[in-house]
Amino acid sequence: MIRGLGYTFGMFIGIPSILVVVNFFFFRGNQVTQNEVTEYIVESKLIEVFIPAKSTEIWDSYYPKLTRGNNSKCFFQIMFYSQEHHKHMALITFDGYDFRGEYHYDNNRTRNDVIYSGGNFLVRANKAQWSDPAYGSETNPVPVFGVKVIKRTRDSQVAFDVPDNLNRIFVEQYLDHFLSKEDFKKLFG
Repeated sequence: MIRGLGYTFGMFIGIPSILVVVNFFFFRGNQVTQNEVTEYIVESKLIEVFIPAKSTEIWDSYYPKLTRGNNSKCFFQIMFYSQEHHKHMALITFDGYDFRGEYHYDNNRTRNDVIYSGGNFLVRANKAQWSDPAYGSETNPVPVFGVKVIKRTRDSQVAFDVPDNLNRIFVEQYLDHFLSKEDFKKLFG
């Protein structure tokens, strides 16, 4: 009887309490609000960039929070130097948020193939980061978020376009989990 009661207590109170504590201390991020996501997007400009074929791709998997099941997501940065703008940039995308089609396939894999094959893209860059001299180097590129393909170097038609609701998710994940606390304070005080 006591053993069953201890098991029940552990399953329904102990483990959820541990998850809350672990999420609070280890998966908290910058605790970005929807107002900050909106401000970041509103204070951005659309620019056209040429991304050369076979640009450097850096990726990392992460857990936005600890939950039951597989909650793993992937963060991708396609690194390139823009001759037109004289800055190093990183086009940022995420796996695990854009499931489409009959088989519920993650469209970001296709999107990254399009980027990797090169072409002209319309991207969104935050004005504060764009004008900050700390950004634009090879070690600290300007983060940009894809909007749509303008001209591809290959002929195949692939769904690249990033709708506004998905762009908000990408910006939120970047601000919450990948922007340093110091840079977050510079942007939002």
